Order: sequence, then structure tokens, then C-alpha cells
Amino acid sequence: MAGNGRAPDQRVRGERHGSARRLWIAAGAGAVLVVAVAVTAGLLVGRGEPAEQADEADTYASAPACSAVPQEAVTELVPGAELETSRQGPMENADSSTCVWTSVGADDAPPRSLHLDFTAHFTDKAGEVSGARAAGRRLEQLAPIGDLEGADPVSELGEGALVWPGTADAASAEVVFRRDNMLIQVFYGGDAGDGGMDYAAAREGAVAAAERVADSL
Repeated sequence: MAGNGRAPDQRVRGERHGSARRLWIAAGAGAVLVVAVAVTAGLLVGRGEPAEQADEADTYASAPACSAVPQEAVTELVPGAELETSRQGPMENADSSTCVWTSVGADDAPPRSLHLDFTAHFTDKAGEVSGARAAGRRLEQLAPIGDLEGADPVSELGEGALVWPGTADAASAEVVFRRDNMLIQVFYGGDAGDGGMDYAAAREGAVAAAERVADSL
């Protein structure tokens, strides 16, 4: 990938990073956080198809429900959290779930958002690519983000795990890591500006959430 100039890098980032578009907007005197949720890129949502089935060798047979996420981890990071998005469904050779908690509009709570995407990849019907390998390939597809300024490996979450700034204002952070055939993406942040969240705090929160989720899997 090296030597292709900025334009290809930006194009790759747009194609591979489009799976997790978030929009953070400050409005008036208060900061309002808006999270736009998209299904992981490179996978197609099943339309009227039977739910995909995991293989016996696949450690995870489905993506976890939002209720499986440790509640204390959510409330620590998002005081006054409300579950804004909770959905789960089949994908091509996979099962996915998305959970988004925010404190936007909560009394006496700063605007915060925690967004989790889980994708349980399954062994293909031909048995040629295992679910774990499929999840590993997806992680490799996200790996070029590590070439961007500010992206760092997160060794405590395993090989290939990364954390990077989620937005230009550096008021959010993103983490991606894998457990066997499960790919997990974590997005955490809040409002920027005076007294708001900076990247160091967002990074710490996103990694902490990822570690709690990893322990619960």
C-alpha cells in the first residue's frame, strides 16, 4: 500500500472506515451528540434469507444482545445513559448486533455516547474459510487505519487491536479487536471545547469499555 500517495490512502479509508460513520455536532451553548450507525462494510444484510448458522468450530454462534454488555461499564462511561439503538440480525456468513447508549438530554449529565458493534463471523458453507479467519481478515482490512496519525496498537486486547481518534475534533476514540470469530468495534466520545472531552479521555474510555466487553465474552 505504500508509495501510492494520499489519494489512495484516503480512498481506502473511506471504503473501509465507512462501516462506522458517526457525526458529532455542537449546537448552541450546549453540545449535542448525534450518532449515525451503519452496518459493518463488506458484509451484506440478509434480506428475507434464513438466519446464518454457525459451524461447530465457530466459538461464537451469534452476536451478543445489548443486555449482555456489562451495565456498570456503560453507566461509568455514560452517566444517565439511555439505550438509543439496539438491533441484531443475520448477515452474509455472520450475525451482528449494534448497541448505542447516549446521555444526550439527560439531566446533570455531560453529552456522551458509547457505540458497540459485534460481528460473529461463521465458517463458510464450503468449509474453506473458518469464522475465526474471516474475522481476522476483516481486522486486517481495518489495519491500514494504523498508518494514520494518532492510531496505536492496543496490545492488551490482542494482536491487531487498534485505537485511533474518531473525529477531527479529537473528542472521540475508536477501538477494534477480535476474539476468535467475533469482531468488536467500540466508539466512545463526547462534546469537545472548553470543559469537554479530549482524545486522551476518549481513548481511555474506549479502551476500558473494550476490555470490559472482552472479559464478558
